[in-house]
Amino acid sequence: MDEVMQLKTDLHRLTVELIGGCKYCSMISTNVEFRTPIYCTKFTGAIHPTCVDVNTCLACQEYKNH
Repeated sequence: MDEVMQLKTDLHRLTVELIGGCKYCSMISTNVEFRTPIYCTKFTGAIHPTCVDVNTCLACQEYKNH
């Protein structure tokens, strides 16, 4: 079980490194069990960010523009 948690933690760290600089990413949850950990403001504005999963964020590709 510890190996699974370590993999989730590593994946979370890599996600933060990859998309953390996106101008639409307002926050990334520290809870590795959270299914939609990324708070995105692209479609809803800065006042009310939408929680999205990693796949949605990577498909958008805005993180490449930072």
